[in-house]
Amino acid sequence: MMTLQLQLAVVGCCVLTGCRTTQLAVTRETVVGAYVYKSEDPEGRATDHNLDHLVLRSDGKYDLVEGGSTKPRSETIGTWTLWNGGGNGPRVILDRAGYPVEVKGNKVRLLVDNDVGIWYEKAK
Repeated sequence: MMTLQLQLAVVGCCVLTGCRTTQLAVTRETVVGAYVYKSEDPEGRATDHNLDHLVLRSDGKYDLVEGGSTKPRSETIGTWTLWNGGGNGPRVILDRAGYPVEVKGNKVRLLVDNDVGIWYEKAK
């Protein structure tokens, strides 16, 4: 009986260790570029965001355009920085907002609201 418990404990530790994800180091060069707004909303309806895009330049400046067919267009220009985020992972910090950075394969995403599936994705 003790052997079975020990085996289950070892298997449990292996499963928990295997489930950990490690993200590669994110650098400024990783996040510099042009981003487009993405949403997992399956409905093809008029949107407040069809004009949304973000450009992060290597000189630390950004250009954020927001708006769409149901929302007036606005443009914000300012400075950005990359913060390591501590235990929460890296974040791109704009003058007025912060976005967690997610890198999967060759895709770089700045998460706006991960719960509802909204992000900026780096254009290729």
